[in-house]
Amino acid sequence: MNPEDLDSLAEYSSPLLRGSEAVITITRPDLESNSYLSQLFALSGETSRRLTHNWRDFAPEIRSNWSGYLSAAKKESAQLFAGSSLETAHRITDNHLGVSEFALDDEGARALYVARVAQPGRYGEDDDIPAAEEAPRRITSAAYLSNGLGYTNDRPAQAFLVDLVEPGLGKSGIAGGAEVPMSTLLESPESDVHDPQFSPSGTRVSVVSSVVPDHGESDLRTTVWLLGGDHPEPLTLPRMSVNLHSWVDDETVLLVGNELTRDELDFVGQMPGLFVHDLTTGSTRRLTDPETVSVASIRPQVIDTAGDGSGAAKASVIAVVDTDGASRIIAIELAAETRTLDELNFLTDDTAVVNGFDVDGDNLVWTGETPTNPAVLDRVRLSGSGRTSAGDGEVLRAHPAPANSVLPQLLRVDGEGGAITGWLAKPSGPGPFPVILNIHGGPFAQYTHGWFDETQVLTSAGYAVVYANPRGSGGRTRAWGTAVQGDMAAPAMADVLAVLDHALANDAELDSTRLGVQGGSYGGYLTAMITAADHRFQAAIVERGYLDPDSFVGTSDIGRFFTEEYTTRDREAIARQSPLAHASQVHTPSLVMHSELDFRCPLEQAQQYYAALQRAGVDTEMLIFPGENHELSRSGQPRHRRQRFEAMLDWWDQHLGGDVDANLDDQTASAIH
Repeated sequence: MNPEDLDSLAEYSSPLLRGSEAVITITRPDLESNSYLSQLFALSGETSRRLTHNWRDFAPEIRSNWSGYLSAAKKESAQLFAGSSLETAHRITDNHLGVSEFALDDEGARALYVARVAQPGRYGEDDDIPAAEEAPRRITSAAYLSNGLGYTNDRPAQAFLVDLVEPGLGKSGIAGGAEVPMSTLLESPESDVHDPQFSPSGTRVSVVSSVVPDHGESDLRTTVWLLGGDHPEPLTLPRMSVNLHSWVDDETVLLVGNELTRDELDFVGQMPGLFVHDLTTGSTRRLTDPETVSVASIRPQVIDTAGDGSGAAKASVIAVVDTDGASRIIAIELAAETRTLDELNFLTDDTAVVNGFDVDGDNLVWTGETPTNPAVLDRVRLSGSGRTSAGDGEVLRAHPAPANSVLPQLLRVDGEGGAITGWLAKPSGPGPFPVILNIHGGPFAQYTHGWFDETQVLTSAGYAVVYANPRGSGGRTRAWGTAVQGDMAAPAMADVLAVLDHALANDAELDSTRLGVQGGSYGGYLTAMITAADHRFQAAIVERGYLDPDSFVGTSDIGRFFTEEYTTRDREAIARQSPLAHASQVHTPSLVMHSELDFRCPLEQAQQYYAALQRAGVDTEMLIFPGENHELSRSGQPRHRRQRFEAMLDWWDQHLGGDVDANLDDQTASAIH
């Protein structure tokens, strides 16, 4: 894959079963318009039909009587469209800052949605008040920024109800018409809300929000709030952070979330689990083991596996679990308690990377990635018990990988803390190849078996790539995830270097005299710590790095709790773990890449590190992407994503002499000094 091949990629997501059809969202980057296109498609056999035709159509929901999705015109905010079918859906909201999420009450013909509401005179609501002339922001909370959004307290996310109406003789629902149904703003918690849901009967209306308002102290506790009365009512749950919730019946709610074991900030290495809360008794039961099972933030579904209408007593939950290098679909009894990973029934194989699924009867469809395809739609046939054999799926549609794609080799390497999972991807043709050690962010995240554009761009340019899931990564156990708490660098550094050394020792096509190292976010942190201690690398790329724990506390959207939980508050411990404190020990030529609007690892992290490298006499350059945030490599402007690849290849070509000839355009080149 070459950088200019970026718009040949596609993502399949949000699968839904509709009779004999599977409805999915297909999203692709478009270099010409420098934006993303997404529409809904119905697939059946060998045929496919485009159902929607706006610039961005996504997040579909299908019920018996009503269907809906979010839709946005080019460079506009998304609004909710609903109708008797996806094909006949029409716009029913007109919120200034757009709609982010919604749920449908099929029998009640209502929608519950979340939208941000700007304070008067802010965010363009008054044409006479440009952004630079808005009133000052008075801040009293610990959290007031969010990466990819900016300030949050002056545009809170709130819940609305709206009746679903079909177009009649009036203008409601007519394209170009100004009329939409009237929405009702519900009395909501003081903090932002998300994950709107209805109970099966429609009598329960709920969202997820913070347990207590933020008045200057960090607190990660969230709960389910019941709306619709005079005041919102929180469910009394164990000390936890709820990611998602779904109603089993009007008195039982299924939760995906983290327990906060020690206190309200104890998030490091916590394994998200499945929980069932009974509103009648007030009890909460965990279905999955807190040490070995990590449930992904993909909405689970409850199915009646008995097939006799017995309901929750014999029901099973279909969910997605992150395992080492994969995200796999499982079935687990709703009555289960703390099932370990080995006790789960897996419905997909150990290389699938699932991003969404839907179940209807004995049919299950899922979307995601495989080692050979950037996007797939697969089907699994369920037995009456909800069980099947992992790997028995049928590929319904697969998006082809670009030319020159390679299949990485799986590595299992003995390490100080246990076996390490890693991969080696090599270019086609004979070596020896220069080698790049690539390090993921997080740290509680992971590389997967899925097709990865960054690996493919590097191998197509003649570089071998080694990457791994060291201690601190997700997908393993809680002990694996907490192994870097209080010592963020040493355990993970030992593991990624062990995988690199294993690859170099066992493959004669790898050139150990031409080594590079790169990483983003926590990977940028570990790259900087490695080059301060290990001088065998000819060059490095430090991208969107966590580089100064001290200033991170006051500038990052997660700084108040992330730094103190990972690096502690001990001054000597922080200094040992700070790349900025070790910058004078770096001799490796380093490209520092960062996004201008990154509020997760703010730009000042890169600026300080870049200045420190200059003071140390290191060959260094800084590349800053305007208008981008922490998600540049994943969802940034397509042209910037291409330019990022080109800048990487240009840097490696300068310092490793690979078979590359990246052509940076004038705008990108002018940013490197």
